[in-house]
Amino acid sequence: MEMQKQGFFRACLAVVPSLLLAACLSASGPEKALDTLADALDANDSAAFLSGVDMGAFAENHIRNMTADAPALGSLDALGNLLGLGSVDRLLDDLLDMRGRLETEFRRGVSSGALMARCRTAETPDCPWVPLSLREAKIVEVGADAAIARVTTPARLTSWLALRKVGGRWLVVGQAVMEETARSYALGAGKKPSAPDGAGRQRPAAPAGESGGVTAI
Repeated sequence: MEMQKQGFFRACLAVVPSLLLAACLSASGPEKALDTLADALDANDSAAFLSGVDMGAFAENHIRNMTADAPALGSLDALGNLLGLGSVDRLLDDLLDMRGRLETEFRRGVSSGALMARCRTAETPDCPWVPLSLREAKIVEVGADAAIARVTTPARLTSWLALRKVGGRWLVVGQAVMEETARSYALGAGKKPSAPDGAGRQRPAAPAGESGGVTAI
């Protein structure tokens, strides 16, 4: 019996370092970035939310989403290059101040609770900002400093977030409807997405119950 106890104790000691390593990686990896956004949404803390997003890259990729979704914007891109005015990215940035608009929308939506309230019932896959959904996101690492996360909202709509390590911190740099688009955003503009590398890993389920407002944007 004494030998069995000693064997069990040694087995426990062998497991502890692995558990600690996993905990450290989870605390500092892309999971932590999504947890920070989820906590900010729960607390209606817009400053904390914005600190978890690379707004420059996010705005650029948002414009690319618009270009891909709207043929008229693709024509605008060609026209801008023809006239020497620059691409649609440059034109839209000048005309709409996309970054400023997005920052304002996030600030108002997070502080009021309206953003996550809308995303819980959104009927289009472009609204992943639900705390529980972020905590349960399936993350796939596509490089040493790049990752994507599949986020499924309570309305059963799935979209993808692109994450990249910027200055030693994991930040969200874009969102997309398609996995391959998110990969290209995570890896950086102009880089070819890597081939799928499996199903990724599922986040542990978060405790039930989330706070937040009910006002829709």
